[in-house]
Amino acid sequence: MVEVGKHAEPPPLNVSHLSEGRIVLTGGRRISGTHELRQEIAFVNGGNLWENEDLYFKLIDLNSSGVPFQYQPKEMKSPDILMAWWQEIGKLKVSFKEISWRNPHEWLIKTIEPPVIGTHNWVGPKP
Repeated sequence: MVEVGKHAEPPPLNVSHLSEGRIVLTGGRRISGTHELRQEIAFVNGGNLWENEDLYFKLIDLNSSGVPFQYQPKEMKSPDILMAWWQEIGKLKVSFKEISWRNPHEWLIKTIEPPVIGTHNWVGPKP
């Protein structure tokens, strides 16, 4: 399923990135170079992000609330990549929403389903 924002419609509040022990959420219109909606949620920062239980539970809570995660293919420690990794290893068994932009004025949200054994040569959770 894909939800497409209308041209120039501000994006909903979404998980933007991680920064020094904080989950950064942004959304809404841009005002003076920043979004009108900005929140930060602290998490216990230590060790590998993909093994951080506090971060995991906070991201899962945001996911349960329907908050989308920004698509960031070049940032291997981005929240959307963490969610996909947790799906891959079988820790996250539900879908999540990912927000990306067609251009600076048009966003879209798609649902990322957990992988299914046999689809795209996926053989099951990795240890």
